[in-house]
Amino acid sequence: MTGKPRMSGTLETVGGRPALRFEWSLAHPVEPVWQAIIVPAELELWFPAAADWTPEAGEVFEAGGQTGTITQLQPPRLLEWTFGGQLFRFELRPGNDGCTLTFTHVFDERAAAAQTASGWECYFDRLESHLRGHYLSEERAHEPIGERHERYAARFGLDPAPGRAFIATALGFRGLTLDEGPTLRLERRYDQPVERVWRSLTDQTELHEWFSGELEAIESEPPRSLAGSWQGEGRVTFELRPQGDGCALAFTHAFTDRDQAALAAAGWDRCFARLDALFAEHPISESDALAAWLDVHDRLAAAWNIDPAIGHEVYARHENTK
Repeated sequence: MTGKPRMSGTLETVGGRPALRFEWSLAHPVEPVWQAIIVPAELELWFPAAADWTPEAGEVFEAGGQTGTITQLQPPRLLEWTFGGQLFRFELRPGNDGCTLTFTHVFDERAAAAQTASGWECYFDRLESHLRGHYLSEERAHEPIGERHERYAARFGLDPAPGRAFIATALGFRGLTLDEGPTLRLERRYDQPVERVWRSLTDQTELHEWFSGELEAIESEPPRSLAGSWQGEGRVTFELRPQGDGCALAFTHAFTDRDQAALAAAGWDRCFARLDALFAEHPISESDALAAWLDVHDRLAAAWNIDPAIGHEVYARHENTK
């Protein structure tokens, strides 16, 4: 069984420009959704940037050092504005069990459509959480972005390489953390049921689609927990739990030499990037995943005060064996 996203964007053309359109059925009436869109104090809890607007038709507002203009306003059904040369449009219509939200984003760079669409899904997760009375941080919301980006790139027929590089280097908060021990840790949310993620950990054919080493299982409680050794160095654990329409994964790797932390973490980061692609049914090779390895490694080495030469030497040896 493959996980199915609760909403999905389409890539269209509006006025000769690329446009993303999302349609989403919400179990909430129009009014609270409208308030979440127009009230600055609510908007900043889920949207990429809050605007200090009234709002009124024709109003010029500032956000992030740029100005925007509200081009259409029909409370509580329609809000449209331009910002940074792009157009954003929210439309609401009531339904029997809530309302339907249609969001349109018109922009210029078609090549960035997959990256942009996957980002919007993450922000709409924040909106959904807000409407339920909970707060979802931007960092937590972006945990599934790798899987979503791969799915959109395949659907839109776009080169996934630029989006992969952006996710690997610009969204460092998605990466592994280093605890005392030393222990590497990662928490990640997927648009997949527990059983699907479990299969990727235990089916050898699937495992080799994203993990190139040898993982020897020591303890197993299907389909929730797996512990094993990685190439004889340290202990790795995978803990799974259902979460919403998907599941959450908690991963740890305990080892002995802290100087190896950036090297190991960059390798795991690239493995999890391949796992994202596998879940999107668009597997990527080890060599393609490693394209961002140096950037990830050097960022982590700097953050953890580790000599990057250690990882560079190993990477150079790997490249020389090709």
